[in-house]
Amino acid sequence: MEYPKDLYSNINEVSNNLILELQKLPIGYHSVILYPNIETIRKVYAEYIHRLIDEDSNVAILFLPYYDTTDSVRQELLTKGLDVRKFERNNSLILIDFAKVVDNPYLGLPAAFGLKEFINKIQAYNKGKNLVVIADMSLYNNSKNIDELLKYESLSDDGYCNQNWTQLCLYHKLDFHLMFTDEQKEKIFDYHKDKVIVI
Repeated sequence: MEYPKDLYSNINEVSNNLILELQKLPIGYHSVILYPNIETIRKVYAEYIHRLIDEDSNVAILFLPYYDTTDSVRQELLTKGLDVRKFERNNSLILIDFAKVVDNPYLGLPAAFGLKEFINKIQAYNKGKNLVVIADMSLYNNSKNIDELLKYESLSDDGYCNQNWTQLCLYHKLDFHLMFTDEQKEKIFDYHKDKVIVI
């Protein structure tokens, strides 16, 4: 089984070319990003969030980190010069530890597919704004609900484009390798066709 082509050979290309590519994603776009380490994806999400908020006053970003805590995300964004508290107060930026969302019985999200309903609630709360969801799906490496996660990822191939948000599903490459069989990986690549980005 072959991974999609790795388009970025160094960290500078990631910070320049990839961010520009991500900024052009249309509403309804559901993309998978495979990343090699936390340092690289940190650079990507910080620059991407900074540019989105800086250039679009009509955007709301929901970020569900896994390997980073929300406090470390805030710190990373602060180093970019972003007034994090201001954007959190006006709901342009929503940071929630992904593990807390999934483990929270009050939200009713024991598995990946519940994420869709959670995003719908966030979207309803931010009416009129373009919602961008960034979720580190590496959380599900220890999950026994991989079939449900595959079902969620299949939404890209089954009407997901009718949704009114853009989503980036992040996977650490090692977690992705451990989570899925070769056949399941092929399914994910097939669901997303040209929407898999390998860093």
